Amino acid sequence: MMGKLYDFRIDEEVPLCEVKTEITEMICQKEQCAVQGDVERFLMWNAQNHTQLMQDQNAQENGLKTGSRILLV
Repeated sequence: MMGKLYDFRIDEEVPLCEVKTEITEMICQKEQCAVQGDVERFLMWNAQNHTQLMQDQNAQENGLKTGSRILLV
């Protein structure tokens, strides 16, 4: 909904569920807004191939590489 792009460096060994929480907190802090809804219910998608990312897996297991674009919905 925000329609903005952000660059993040993430640890490729950390499960994406943890990455999602950290990213959400950083975006809300930067934009000075509160999280709308339950962060647990947010989904992460690979913008290149339009597949949902498995949040119990890490970036490497999901096939993400440097420069990969992720959608958080």
